[in-house]
Amino acid sequence: MSQAHYARIAALYDAFVNTDFDIEFFTSQAHEQGDEILELMAGTGRLTIPIVRAGFRVTALDFSAEMLQILQHKLEAQGLSAELHQADIRSFSLGKQYKQIWIPFHAFPELISEADQTKALERIHAHLLDEGVFICTLHNPIVREKSVDGQMRLVVNRELASGNKLLVWLLQTRHSETNIVEVHEFFEEYNAHGVMISKQYSPLQFHLLSKPAFERLFTQAGFEVLKIYGNYDHSAFDEEQSQFLLWVLKKHPGKPDN
Repeated sequence: MSQAHYARIAALYDAFVNTDFDIEFFTSQAHEQGDEILELMAGTGRLTIPIVRAGFRVTALDFSAEMLQILQHKLEAQGLSAELHQADIRSFSLGKQYKQIWIPFHAFPELISEADQTKALERIHAHLLDEGVFICTLHNPIVREKSVDGQMRLVVNRELASGNKLLVWLLQTRHSETNIVEVHEFFEEYNAHGVMISKQYSPLQFHLLSKPAFERLFTQAGFEVLKIYGNYDHSAFDEEQSQFLLWVLKKHPGKPDN
């Protein structure tokens, strides 16, 4: 994971990531399973805010102080509250267990090594109630890798609240031997006269984690499948067509917490 990446882009994050395609899915899960919810890799609260607004108790954890500071300001501005923790998903210890634990927005593969993925799953297992559910969202690598083509692409062209314009360029390449994707992000800000006033570059990595590989990891960590979806409309997973792998997991009986 790259703390440096999110420290660099925290102030711009909400300007270029403002999608809401998964909020209805997670809201329905919250209603079905009940609170209390632990949201991991929560960022600036793209999901946290609407779930808290819907009346659920949320604990939000992220390793980026800069991202959590923005989330705190947003909560205060809207008269909302959530428990925030700056901690590493590989080693966090909150001293309690939760009915639901979520990793939204396909963030888990930013843990690029199997050792780090295993550590995170062990900590999640320890924090989940025996009757609870763990929801981990992943891209379907068979579909996702089609957009990893080594081409520079303009992915955001948006006017900011200041009246300036933000352009975000993306270049992605994959290491075939490791299935690690190198993401190169370029941010350009222009004033109303079309003059560039800032430019920055920030790299990121993620792992194109295959379905069998993740199944092996979560099984070893003491989880089993409750449900699996191929999209946020609760449709069945299709290996060749589904954009996502949405895992709803539960603890395997008899597996002790680490």
